[in-house]
Amino acid sequence: MTVAIGINGLGRIGRSVTRIVASASNPGVQIAAVNDVASTDKLAYGLRRDSVRGAFPGTVTASGDYLVVNDHAIRAFHHERPERIPWADEGVDVVIEATGRFRAGAAARFHITHGGARKVVISASADDPDAFLVVGANHKSYDPALHDVVSPASCGVNALTVMAKVLLDRFGLRSVNTSVMLAAQSWQRVQDSLVGTSREDPRLGRATGESIIPHNYVVGDLVRVALPEIGEMRYSYYCVPTPIGSLAELSGQTDRPVTADEVNRAMAEAAAGPLRGILAYDPDPTVSIDVKNNPASCLFDPSGTQTTADGGVKVRGWFDNEWGFSNRLLDLARLVGDRLPVPSSRVTWSVA
Repeated sequence: MTVAIGINGLGRIGRSVTRIVASASNPGVQIAAVNDVASTDKLAYGLRRDSVRGAFPGTVTASGDYLVVNDHAIRAFHHERPERIPWADEGVDVVIEATGRFRAGAAARFHITHGGARKVVISASADDPDAFLVVGANHKSYDPALHDVVSPASCGVNALTVMAKVLLDRFGLRSVNTSVMLAAQSWQRVQDSLVGTSREDPRLGRATGESIIPHNYVVGDLVRVALPEIGEMRYSYYCVPTPIGSLAELSGQTDRPVTADEVNRAMAEAAAGPLRGILAYDPDPTVSIDVKNNPASCLFDPSGTQTTADGGVKVRGWFDNEWGFSNRLLDLARLVGDRLPVPSSRVTWSVA
């Protein structure tokens, strides 16, 4: 079954999703429509040229109200508000809400109530979605009758959660501390700016390339949503001046003392088995750029594993904060789209 998707917002995440779908031999989804306030010509240019990802591995042109990607036509809308986008006209089943502006469940639901889509996946740690679903942890709790607007939380939450899941299942896990070092974000500033960041903390308006910037993001709360057995957590979060590639570290107490070899073996087995494609394992010494374009939620780094005789454990993993997260958005779009209660109309690719 092929799920017809719409993308609201062709920014960093929206373009990554588009590139992933265009390069896959059997993606299980087709992009029927996109919406962005930028002109269709600019959207095409943004897909063709990317300072981090490089040139688009194919062809992208603008033709009237369509983006033509590798000879496939995608209807382009240009509305500022989600309630104005006529997704149903293009047969859209699932909308990926990727603007970063409409992360509240009530606002995202307009894609359904006004636009005619069937489900929405918010590309952020949303406010009051029907469910937070972290692929590889709690995504099987999805209920098509109850969950119309869902969120996979964030890229950092996904990286931490898959490592925590392995530790929890194999050894037990409690008293957890987490830390995320996140690569530069599109909302950050090149020069200091104390207005327009939409964040209350003035530090988040400081120049991106000059400092490591603390961010009071409550990542631990959302890890607990996916894995409530963990209990209370402590966490820290920093924005760092790298263009791509982020780091997640997690420490805690296991139910019994374990060795670093046991932990690394458990991660390798999970990466080769039940978490294949979600957790990756690389025995080589790695740095942040090594995770670029890796589709996993977390690239586990065995050289960072530490254990203590009283059951203490610390692990770390890298993640491409755009590419891995975009792959999880598509995983959720396939999940909620494949289990729609009533078949919807389909669109057919055509050259505009």
